[in-house]
Amino acid sequence: MIANKKYHTKGFIILRFIKKCCIYALLTLFTLALLWTLYFKVYGNFHKVDHNVYRSAQLYSFNLPHYIESHNIKSIINLQGPSPKEWYSDEKRISSDYNVSHFDFDISDRRLLTIQQMDALVKLMQEAPKPLLIHCRAGADRTSLASALYHYAVNKDLPSAQSSISILYGHIPWFGSRTITMDISFDNYVKAYPLKP
Repeated sequence: MIANKKYHTKGFIILRFIKKCCIYALLTLFTLALLWTLYFKVYGNFHKVDHNVYRSAQLYSFNLPHYIESHNIKSIINLQGPSPKEWYSDEKRISSDYNVSHFDFDISDRRLLTIQQMDALVKLMQEAPKPLLIHCRAGADRTSLASALYHYAVNKDLPSAQSSISILYGHIPWFGSRTITMDISFDNYVKAYPLKP
């Protein structure tokens, strides 16, 4: 009877330990998810591409004016296209208020881009007034492709282009994600226009 009690006590302690581990793991995941969300919403996944170009997630009325002022932004390329949502009307209004040129270039993060589409995007990025801000919804997939194209086509810098499509910006093309089309599109562009040694 005593041995049986000991067994149950050990089993109870192990179960309690496993339960605590699960709770701590869930709390950690929840905290990381919350921090990730705050990072994208508040900070806006904002990064410098080079001295002329910046990249970000979709910004809002509470943080877009700050970035326009602090980086002297002269134009914005929105890779989501026009939208009936409030963020879009805010972005257009703020762009107008700050005399910032605004361009819509609607692409999907789940469909391959043609060489012609990428040529048009590169031309727009070259011709848009600088400093330029490029963004999509999260700044992770479409913006990564645009940044890579800019580094490759304009700066002729393949290593920087390749590092622009990265998990560091939230781009996760694995586990069956269709956002891998951004990587494939960029590879197709590199094959179409190989850099001269």
